[in-house]
Amino acid sequence: MKKISKLLLLMSAASVITASPALSQTYFIDDATVVTDDGRQEGTDIIIDKGQITNLGRGLSAPEGATVMNAEGQWVTSGLFAPLTSLGLVEIGAEDSTNDTSAKDAVTSVSDLAVDGFNPQSPIIDNTRVSGVTHAAIIGRTSHNIFAGTGFIANMSGDFDSVLQDESFIYVQMGSRGGKLAGGSRSAAFSQLRAALTDASTYPARFKGPEDGDALPRRDAAALARAARGLMPIIIGADRASDLLSIIKLKEEFGLDIIISGAAEGWMVAEELAAADMKVIVDPVANLPGSFDRVGARRDNAKLLADAGVDMALMSFSESTSHNVRVLNQHAGNAVAAGLSWDEAFAAVSSTPSKWFDVNNAVIAEGQSDSTLIVWDGDPLQVTSAPTFIMIDGKPQSTMSRQRELRDRYNPTREETRAHKYR
Repeated sequence: MKKISKLLLLMSAASVITASPALSQTYFIDDATVVTDDGRQEGTDIIIDKGQITNLGRGLSAPEGATVMNAEGQWVTSGLFAPLTSLGLVEIGAEDSTNDTSAKDAVTSVSDLAVDGFNPQSPIIDNTRVSGVTHAAIIGRTSHNIFAGTGFIANMSGDFDSVLQDESFIYVQMGSRGGKLAGGSRSAAFSQLRAALTDASTYPARFKGPEDGDALPRRDAAALARAARGLMPIIIGADRASDLLSIIKLKEEFGLDIIISGAAEGWMVAEELAAADMKVIVDPVANLPGSFDRVGARRDNAKLLADAGVDMALMSFSESTSHNVRVLNQHAGNAVAAGLSWDEAFAAVSSTPSKWFDVNNAVIAEGQSDSTLIVWDGDPLQVTSAPTFIMIDGKPQSTMSRQRELRDRYNPTREETRAHKYR
């Protein structure tokens, strides 16, 4: 009961802070377990002034007029980063008017900007934020060829200015699905990708007309040009070990910045991935042979990749990549249960993807401006833990969502005289 009372008190305080941001621009977090790049620091105090961490250490005093939060050992971490999602692009998957994840009849592909379909005020954004995810790399899915378009980076504040990078990465689908989209085989998919990269790397020299490319029209070649020159990441979806080896060759051939998404059989070629400095996003609970691309899937894939030195992030592909991104910390906890160290798992859902996409949300240190941090009521990788205070890019955030508001409104134990249906 004591823990529940403390949680409710902190949630209430966070709600007051968010509802009245003018109340104080200075925050004092007392006696916290802080996760930094140097490890965990217990009994640590944090002073935040106008979104900047001005002091971090033990025995600090609260500045005059500061809002004080007595953490009593609760955890303070950076925000979680979802490295590949479709957040804000879909509300109801079966209702086309609310689903902007793909366009099967479009004539363009790479140049389709996912950001144009983004709704930052989707209730799914709030549901994701209150679970500790503060930033995400967002893209739709492939539909009529191997390219899903150009993805973007956004924070989970729900503000209309929450997009940090309009054009951040390109997504390409390989494997059996990529082969089907390219005409029926993996060789056709890789041939299409190589031709597209050649079109883009020589753009605009070879384009006298809009359809002069071997694989791409002029507009799509222009959109792919930076990535083809290694100046923008290309995320390639693939699971089978042989496909991963082919992607390594592709990286070496064109000098690309590639992130592999999936890699269910990555453990089979972990040494090769590490030697090629390949970045990999894996789902730590994708341990079943759900397709012929993932016959070799196993539970300790993430651990084996980390042991080999692969630069790795974690994602919840086995759940919805839009509505259930909120379970990201739980997936990281499952990776720990399968042998990955706690520090490796937490980095894989925070600092690692943040560095990949050049987003400044994963540092808790003195002098850090526009700070992003979360106060948790327990170990953030435990399923029972939840944020009690959230700050994104220097601004305190609400810990409420539509689901929580409905829960509170219709709670049968609530002291409310009106009948449920009239509340």
